[in-house]
Amino acid sequence: MRTIVTNAIFAVLLWTSGNAHPFAGDAIRVERITPRLVNNSLTVSANFVNLFSAKIVGTIQSGLPSIIQIEVRLKENDARQVAQRQLVRSISFNVWDNRYTIRDDSTRFLSDLEEVKNVSSRLEGVVIVTAAELRTSASYQLQVRVAIVPISSSQGKKVTDWLLDPNQTEETLASDDRAGGFKLNLSNLLSFFVGDKKQSQYSSDWHGSPTFRIDDLK
Repeated sequence: MRTIVTNAIFAVLLWTSGNAHPFAGDAIRVERITPRLVNNSLTVSANFVNLFSAKIVGTIQSGLPSIIQIEVRLKENDARQVAQRQLVRSISFNVWDNRYTIRDDSTRFLSDLEEVKNVSSRLEGVVIVTAAELRTSASYQLQVRVAIVPISSSQGKKVTDWLLDPNQTEETLASDDRAGGFKLNLSNLLSFFVGDKKQSQYSSDWHGSPTFRIDDLK
């Protein structure tokens, strides 16, 4: 099991060829964001819709991985951000064993694509902060954004080898879009992902929960 920071490297690696943006009804979105208080910690659950386009399914079934990046932020009184989390899942398919692998904080093996979609399209009970860190007099909102990114064949092996190296060092990864390439490190990759307009078809907007107070969850 890798840490979230190490896994997050996966989330930002592909420059896809420019496809048309999906129709509004097909856009990736987040639904049913639910805050709960569990063991004196604030947790969040949510559902993701339209993550698996035909391109994403085709990428996975070809044997190349796809990566789901989930971002969660907690706002106080509609303004100040008091906490954030970033989680990453990788989905891969072994064409020889006919078996899918989902990796995040655990590893799951599945044989049915629909089950892979169902499991991957949920966020369940992720801890954001302890209740002691929050003010009972304040109102809060949880906001969630999700993206899915297919890894290209030209970059997949180099990136995978680098991630599996226990002695990771910065390394330049060539890019067709950026002649000079960029360094394989978390901050640069996140910056690249956020700034790449081509990726918007694979990312939802931010979606928020109803506002709540901590005492409302007890």
